[in-house]
Formats: sequence, C-alpha cells, structure tokens
Amino acid sequence: MNKLEFEIPFNQMSKSQKKIADFILKSTERIPFYTEEDIATKTGVSIATVSRFWRSIGYDNLKSFKKNLQETQHSTPARKMQHVLAKTEGEVVVQMVTSAAINLEETARRISYQAFEQSVDALNESDTIYVHGPGATSCLTDLLRFRLNRIGINVSIMAQSGHELLESLVHAGPKDVVLYFGFVRKSPEATVILDQASESGYKTILITDLLLSDMIDDSDIVLQVDRGDADEFHSLIAPMSIVESLSVSLAGRRGDVAMNKLKQLHALRKQYSSLLPK
Repeated sequence: MNKLEFEIPFNQMSKSQKKIADFILKSTERIPFYTEEDIATKTGVSIATVSRFWRSIGYDNLKSFKKNLQETQHSTPARKMQHVLAKTEGEVVVQMVTSAAINLEETARRISYQAFEQSVDALNESDTIYVHGPGATSCLTDLLRFRLNRIGINVSIMAQSGHELLESLVHAGPKDVVLYFGFVRKSPEATVILDQASESGYKTILITDLLLSDMIDDSDIVLQVDRGDADEFHSLIAPMSIVESLSVSLAGRRGDVAMNKLKQLHALRKQYSSLLPK
C-alpha cells in the first residue's frame, strides 16, 4: 500500500491530531469501516476534534479521506499477482483456499441480510432480470442466468461495454431489475445504468466490494462483499457465493413453480438421454 502523507508534518501536529494520525497509520485497512464516532472513541478525543482533523490534513471530511485512501490503495494486476505468489511460497492452493475462506468470512460480516432479502423480493417480483458484469465478472452473469433460467426466471445478459448496452436498457421498465457488478470504480456503463433507472423506473441491485462510491449512493439495493485487500489478488469466490445464495433463495421463494421446472428438466434429460448424453 502507498504511504499515507498529510499536509502538515507529524511533528507539527497538536497532541490530539497526533493521536488521530497515529491511529490512522496503524489501522489503515480498517479505516473504511469506521465512523468519526468510532475514531473518536478509539483515540480518546472528541468527535468535533476528529471532524476538524480532516481539513487540517487536506481533506474536506472523512468521506473524502476514505475515497482518497481507496484510490491510493489501487494496485496493478502484475503487482497483485506478484504479491500472492510471494505469499504462497510454493503452496499456492493452500494460500488461495485460505484467502477465499477469509473473503467469505469478511463477506458474512459485511452483507446486510435486510438488503439481501430485499434483493430476493425484487428479483422474484420482476418480469425480466437484466445483469451486467464487465471483465472477469461475466462468469458471474453466466452463472446467475444458468441458475435462474432453469427455474423459470427470465434473465438477460447485457453487453459488457459500449452502445450495445442500450440494446438491453431500451427494454427495461418499471417491472424489471438491473443487477450489476461494480468493482474498482464507477464505469461509464454503470453511470448509464443508474442514469436510465430514473427514466425507465427499473430497480438496480449493486454487488460490490467498494466501501465508498457514487454507485452505492445511487443504487436501490447494495450487497457488499469482500474480494481481498487492495494490493492482493482479487477473488470472485465471495460474489459467486452471493449469486448462488440468490439463486437458492429464489428457488425457495418460487416454491412449487421452481420445483416443477426442475422436475420437467429431469424428465427431459431422461427422455433424450440417448441423443443428448451428459
């Protein structure tokens, strides 16, 4: 992670400012999760002192500091791969499985179960679910469509980028949902999806590992996951677990309708097993 720099040197800070600065430097990875009240409690200063601190080091407020912190923690793919290889020391599978378990444990802490239930409700009540997943997350959109289509839920995968995205959005209306994956930063496509939502009336569900983003503020429902620290190899295990959880919950919500579709699928497999073997 890049070294944090403040506008005023540490030795020129007041006693209270030094307490806050020292706490930030020692707890950088946890700062995105803290409120000003949390920081005040942990450093033994007043909330007002914490609020004034951000301007003294060159930021408007805690939110702008967190945003800058997130940007400075951004790492290149090469650095992330070098980082994970350096940590594994030949035991790649052990390290990767252990890291995935940590991602899942952190996701269990971050996820809002109320937001999850709201997502299930919205998806269950929608006419069509449009999903958008750029880059590596395209495998998640394929998985969601596979899981939901087989229980009779209409899922449409949107173009990853460019004006072809509009070919899907033009059909999305008040009875539909657009579920999208937003990692790293707000893309032009995400901007269009959110902007058009106010025009067309569809609901938006964001799956993200970001803690600060305009996408979070502008989306109807947000599901938080963990993909690892900023300078580490980013795993898709946690967002995949959310996709699977949504799929299972929707099957349960659909009840006999979903079960009958699965039974029909099983019957078709038996009927055509000689022509279309596994």
